[in-house]
Formats: sequence, structure tokens, C-alpha cells
Amino acid sequence: MDKLRQKMKMIKDLGVQLGGIHFHCGSGQNGAKNFDEAIELARECIKIGRQVGHSMEIIDIGGGLPAGELDSELLETLRSTKNDPLGYQIISEPGRYLSSRSCLLATRVIGKREKQNRKCYHINDSLYHSFNCVLMDGVSFEDQSDQFYSRFNHNYQSELGQLKNGSMFGMTCDGYDVIVKNLMMPELNVGDWLIMGGMGAYTYGPRSNFNGMTTLDSIYTHL
Repeated sequence: MDKLRQKMKMIKDLGVQLGGIHFHCGSGQNGAKNFDEAIELARECIKIGRQVGHSMEIIDIGGGLPAGELDSELLETLRSTKNDPLGYQIISEPGRYLSSRSCLLATRVIGKREKQNRKCYHINDSLYHSFNCVLMDGVSFEDQSDQFYSRFNHNYQSELGQLKNGSMFGMTCDGYDVIVKNLMMPELNVGDWLIMGGMGAYTYGPRSNFNGMTTLDSIYTHL
């Protein structure tokens, strides 16, 4: 902590007043350990900062909160900041938590072929568009058998039929544009639509026009 005290004092001597401390545990954390350690370190920064003359009134716990529900251990860790005798304000950046499930993706099968008895489908999206979460966020559909739930045809719902192992590719000419190599899926045809949920944070946002392929259109609606 001696180096931290020296830096805090140097900042003070430069005439800069620190209003608080910020940390970021990293994107998509699962569990409470990193937040617990970061909060304790931030509290020490608050104490030292005040000792050398900084106001230190805010702790920004950053982002990194997981998508969906927060587990009980993480909630308990975050509650430890409530009514803390140090008396600081907590702010956060819960982007993924709020927006990860805000969008549905509608994409279409634009190509179909068979290779070594495996069905291979191409869709009009890709790793460089909405599925960049596979590259950048560690999302994987590999070897899953529960990704297809319903089939609709002319407004009528029908059975999925037998599921077989297949592959799905993006629309670009990049040979690495493989969304999933092994996925249990029903027989699909060119022109079929696929509707996918949970396509909010780190999907729609970082999309690009790689290979000259335009990104998807946005449709806003109230559900």
C-alpha cells in the first residue's frame, strides 16, 4: 500500500482532487470472488486517499455483471457496500446485465449442402455480425441438442422432426466464418427463418460490414 499512498500524494501535490475509485472485474463474471477482492481493495483506496486529502466519495464497481439473474453470493458481496461506515456512494455499469436479452435475431438460411453425410447450412449473418459473441465473448453452441424448439409454417406450428448433427456457416467468404461445427438440428431448407433470443449485449453492438456484407436491419417493437 506504500506505493498507492505515494501515488495518491503525488496526485494531490499536482492539484488534482480524486472523487473516488473505479474498478472493472472483467466481462461476464460468474461468481463473487473477484468482486469481493476488488471491493476490499477499493475500500483501502478510499481510506488512503482520504488520509492524503482526497474526497474519495464514490466507488464505481464497473461492469462485468453476468447476463440474467445475479447469484446469491454475488448479491451478498454487493450488499456489503450498503451502509458501509466509510460512507461512499456506489455506482455501476451493468450494460450486459440490462441488455443481453433485449433482442431477438431473425436470420435466414441462404445455402444448403451436404459434406461427408453432414448437413451444412449457410445463413445471412456471421461471426463478424451478430455472432461475433462466438469470437469475442466465449459463446459456444458446440454439441448442443436443445437449441431448436419450434417450427412454424404458414402460421401453423409443427413438429421439429428428427434432429441430426449439422454445421452452420456465416455468409462471408472467410473460411473461418463457422458459427457452429456440431449442432443437433432439424432438416432445414433454403429460405427458412431462424429466430434466436438473447442477442443483445456483445452481438448487435459490435457488428461490422466485413467482406462488404451489410449488417441486419433493426425493428423496434413492444412485447
